[in-house]
Amino acid sequence: MDIGQRWQAPSDPVTGLRVSASETVCEVGWDELPLTCPPHDSSLWNGHPRIYLPIHQTGRERCPYCGTLYLLREVQPDAATLHFADVGIEQCYAIAHERRVRELAQK
Repeated sequence: MDIGQRWQAPSDPVTGLRVSASETVCEVGWDELPLTCPPHDSSLWNGHPRIYLPIHQTGRERCPYCGTLYLLREVQPDAATLHFADVGIEQCYAIAHERRVRELAQK
């Protein structure tokens, strides 16, 4: 998902008005971690302070400033192995990867 889609609040299908940020839901991939809100590639001139959200621990996090809900996508076992600078994220990724491989093997 590109940054324009991520930070532009969706329009209500009936009224055409933008919904509030608290109703915004964004999916993020493991390759986008560590997660910050607002993201590193967005400007801060009109946003809230940049904070890190520990989505790797829970799979979902809500920004306490703007209310945006972030959902972490499932690990794709056939994708290239990711390496992270943060050991905690790396461990959570390895656990999620193993779990997903087991789930797919049981099907």
